[in-house]
Amino acid sequence: MQLMIAAAPELRQTACAARLPVANAAYRLEGGYLCALPMPRSLQGGALLLTGWDGVWRDTAAQGILRECRARQYGAVIVPFSDPSLVQTLAPLLYRAGLALWVHEHCTHAAPGGRVLVCTALSGGDMEERLTRCCRAFGADRIVLDLQRLQMDFPLPCPGGEGVYLTGEQLAQRQRGRAVFYSRTLGARYFTYRSGSGTRFVLFDDGDTLRRKIALGRQLGITRGLLTLPECGDILDEVIRKEP
Repeated sequence: MQLMIAAAPELRQTACAARLPVANAAYRLEGGYLCALPMPRSLQGGALLLTGWDGVWRDTAAQGILRECRARQYGAVIVPFSDPSLVQTLAPLLYRAGLALWVHEHCTHAAPGGRVLVCTALSGGDMEERLTRCCRAFGADRIVLDLQRLQMDFPLPCPGGEGVYLTGEQLAQRQRGRAVFYSRTLGARYFTYRSGSGTRFVLFDDGDTLRRKIALGRQLGITRGLLTLPECGDILDEVIRKEP
């Protein structure tokens, strides 16, 4: 699978050490202009990743994106958040310039022909069924696995499926001394613990579970994936390790 890694400029060195193309998470649209974090001129290649938009669009925004893509030799623009109006405006401009567009799966109708980011962090349902449905809906060749690292704590029962995000330190504290299991359905590891009068359920990814998700995607004909720093920094070597 062709993997790309999303990282802000301060994490570029770590990202480059993985020898993967980098999605540069250094940009947002504000007041109709493309705003960028400071970075060296030598930073080249990969993709331009937008981290946000304030809802104001001007032609200057398009000009700024196209100019930056030419200057940095980006081959794609990534809009990982759901905003169909922005995607619909960007799509024809980028296609005319020969640039690829990666969009949130809720925006696929706004960018026919764009690549579709499909998140693999599931708290319910079935991973294989979800990816199979997406392949039928979008075509496997359009899908990019958005390999978000799951680290969530849920109450039981949890009908709404809303959990609390855990830092690595919090996850380690809760996990200490507890039996951990693997859910093939969700494609993640889990354990339970008591808190007060209730039971909590913790669901998380590690290097092995992300590799399994990549392998499942490959079996279904999906050829692209996106990792993110810093959330995958401590398991990156395991995720991208090549089998002997």
